[in-house]
Amino acid sequence: MDIKLIGNQIQKFRRERGLTQKQLGEAVGVSTQAVSQWENGGAPDISLLPAIGDILGVTVDALFGREGGEVRDMTDTFLRWLRSVPERERLSRITRLLWEAELYGVSNINLGQIRINYPTEGETAWGSSGAILMRTVMGTGSGYIMGVGSDDYSYMGVFPEPEEGYERYLLGDEKYRSLFGALATPGAMEILRYLCRSRESYYVPEVVARNTGLESAEAERLLDILADVTGQIVKREITLPEGPVSAYAMMDDGGLVALLTFARWFCQGDHTYLTANILRGQSLDRGEARNEKA
Repeated sequence: MDIKLIGNQIQKFRRERGLTQKQLGEAVGVSTQAVSQWENGGAPDISLLPAIGDILGVTVDALFGREGGEVRDMTDTFLRWLRSVPERERLSRITRLLWEAELYGVSNINLGQIRINYPTEGETAWGSSGAILMRTVMGTGSGYIMGVGSDDYSYMGVFPEPEEGYERYLLGDEKYRSLFGALATPGAMEILRYLCRSRESYYVPEVVARNTGLESAEAERLLDILADVTGQIVKREITLPEGPVSAYAMMDDGGLVALLTFARWFCQGDHTYLTANILRGQSLDRGEARNEKA
């Protein structure tokens, strides 16, 4: 076995994939120093070769320098890599992978197209720890990638632009006015948060009122409004000994988390520390964007 060849191949494929020694080491459960040793004349334990190949997107044959060893089906490569990650870490790793992909895309464009805003002294944008988090947006002619990379709350949003433009897939303005108007009503957010904590259980208005500080009649009124405008709150009629009553449940708390997270993004103002806009022209109105280009 040519130990040096294996190290050279690992270094070659690692660089082609845009991975650091630290990232590769973390992915297979070894230290950065171990990866460095491999690439400088050492060799990994033979039991690690399949995992290394999965992370680098190649077969074990490729690590030995044999022809035709590279895996071309990236979906298969990704799924095999994901299976090597502990289940409780998978969502975080996927988010981090997307965030790294965004930064990689940003790093390969003209620096003149990037705006970097550094925080002022004492500023703490995002993050319960008070740390400054890198909030990124990359806009291209084909859509947006936006997200936050941090240890305490990482998330990504990937929005490819449809051929017909975004507008076709959005609600009309009146629907949004109804939604935001309902959310602006005192007591509405308290109800949503309570139901979010109690997902997939049905509650009568009296119980919701008791846990939100509202009057029963007001709680029922707001529950009816929210059930009508959100589509996330389900209303059912149930029969009790004293007669039929209405009961309500939130069926998708993920929608509320996403809505509030990106609403914070929208309200935050100019706290984006790395922004790249390539081939500007996206618009909610696709036709309008084309006219501007013309």
